[in-house]
Amino acid sequence: MYKVLLQKRYKGDLIKSQSVIKKLKFSTFIPLIIITIGFVFFIINSYNKLTELHTLKANVTHITEISKLINHLQQERGLSSGYLGSDGEKFKQKLLQIRKAVDTAFENSLQIYGKDKESYLAKKRIVTQIRKKIDTKEIATSNAFDFFTKRIKHIQFIYLKSAIHVDDTFLNNKLQCYTNLSFMKEALGQIRGTFNGILTQNKIDKELIHRAIHAKGMYDTSMHRYESVASKDFLELLDNVKSSSDYQYIETVTTAYFSHTPQKSLENPEVWFQKTTHVINQFYQIEKKYLSNIDIYITHKINNTMIELYIDILLFLLILFFTFWISLKLKNEIIKNIRLLNEYKNAVDRSGIVSKTDITGKIIYANDRFCSISGYAREELLGKPHNIVRHPDMPKSAFKNMWETILAKKPWYGIVKNKKKDGGSYIVEVTINPILNHDGEIEEFIAIRNDITKVVKLHEDLEHTQEDLIYRMGEIGETRSQETGFHVKRVAKYSELLAHYYGLSIQEITYLKTASPMHDIGKVGIPDSILNKPGKLTQEEWRTMKTHANIGYELFRDSDKPLLKTAAIIAYEHHEKYDGSGYPRGLKGEKIHIYGRITALADVFDALGSDRCYKKAWDDKRIFKFLKEERGKHFDPQLVDIFFEHLDEFLQIRDYYRDTSSFMQE
Repeated sequence: MYKVLLQKRYKGDLIKSQSVIKKLKFSTFIPLIIITIGFVFFIINSYNKLTELHTLKANVTHITEISKLINHLQQERGLSSGYLGSDGEKFKQKLLQIRKAVDTAFENSLQIYGKDKESYLAKKRIVTQIRKKIDTKEIATSNAFDFFTKRIKHIQFIYLKSAIHVDDTFLNNKLQCYTNLSFMKEALGQIRGTFNGILTQNKIDKELIHRAIHAKGMYDTSMHRYESVASKDFLELLDNVKSSSDYQYIETVTTAYFSHTPQKSLENPEVWFQKTTHVINQFYQIEKKYLSNIDIYITHKINNTMIELYIDILLFLLILFFTFWISLKLKNEIIKNIRLLNEYKNAVDRSGIVSKTDITGKIIYANDRFCSISGYAREELLGKPHNIVRHPDMPKSAFKNMWETILAKKPWYGIVKNKKKDGGSYIVEVTINPILNHDGEIEEFIAIRNDITKVVKLHEDLEHTQEDLIYRMGEIGETRSQETGFHVKRVAKYSELLAHYYGLSIQEITYLKTASPMHDIGKVGIPDSILNKPGKLTQEEWRTMKTHANIGYELFRDSDKPLLKTAAIIAYEHHEKYDGSGYPRGLKGEKIHIYGRITALADVFDALGSDRCYKKAWDDKRIFKFLKEERGKHFDPQLVDIFFEHLDEFLQIRDYYRDTSSFMQE
């Protein structure tokens, strides 16, 4: 009798009379709430846009002041170099004048040091101390140059934080152009300062020449970046500067000194400083024009945003008026919608695996598809707890989370593995919704499922196929260099163990273990004559050999699959060294991805203990000594510590996967 009543209960109309009242309330109040929320959203959005624009405008004003400060500091650096290089005989008056200008600019830009005045005064004292050393000639020209360069870079860093990436394409372009131009100007300022020191000394100062060459490289790089993004009108301004006689003079002098053929007629420090300063000031004028354009554009955006705000308010008032009229019409649609909702219910029942339970979790309804997939008759299910189909593989925590969610009157979505009557299993996507009565209390729960057993199986097969394919490709890279497949297997196992003790997530460990065999896949692009050469490689051959890291990276870099992205990282960075002396990019410390740091240690440990065409295997004592010596140099010190803390486990892996053992043992 109980089962019959349960069946009738579900077959009755799910939409009760109280639902009509709730629908009527919904038709009146919910649209108003939605409109109000929408209005608030637009107001907040417009306000945030205005705030961001005003902040950006303030930053531009701030950058303008700082740009002036940097320009004066660059001149002080150049004059200081000339003063020291001439042993105090030249540029003294100009140096005193520019110092006053710098101090004034510092005062105007006090906010770059924050509101902490003590911090500002401390930094200013350092500048004063250096100036005293310059006046008494107690500091070398190169050291004074380095001091000012460091201060300028520090200030540039502060204001560049203001020139952050913005979504607006125009602003982003202008800020990039301005940044590259400021780097060009700074590089030229460094060249001015170094050569001013050289020319006043009337001799070749290797320290200053070295700094000048570095600055020239920075200048050329910044120039290339600037020319790639600058607009036509600003490129014309730059071309005008480059075609000037002063700019040509700078090119002539620097080229002569860089080629070790300085011309005496060109070695006049006063002329040099005057002409370079004129060119730098022209760059400064272009900088100011950029900032002016940006400021005008931001002002225009602020005005447009204000107009948008007024329009939003007007639209809100108009929509509010029509909402009351529309809500009246919605009431007439509710009765029709009740009928449609019942049709939708029936459609779901026919297309999905549906069950209902009471608030205690006892099944009060199960449709035909539920009975078919579970293997139970409906009579065997009704009145029973829903855990009758619970599979032992499902953790209790999953169901704990489910109950906490639905008892909080929220829908729960998840993927669940269920048990059939015959002991088999099936996997479903399930959405469980609490059904509330007119008082807002839970009446029952309805669960709608889709069978995804075949999809999950197919996905698992694809993952296994992908993993196997990656491992096979890794073997290809190793066998080309006459190394066994056990090398990549051992590297994968070492990497897995290091990642585990390092504290990576299970997913990260899985990706690392699976992708690490691809660390040398780039060797497929290296000629056999280099790859298998028994003797020492020439410099040209070594340069070719090192490209295998880039080749491996390029193979996978454009993939959107996490596993292949991991393979790209490993191939690209497993030859980087912790102290920055590795290749291909010379990354240092934790700038090297943890995948690269782990694979580097695993690969080297295995390679040292294995025979290669160019060397014999090392014994353990020599290997361990090398790893300890390279702690913090080649390898991440934390990983080296982990290695020795768990050395027995690594040696077990090595012994298990020796090249002489059977690969089918695993």
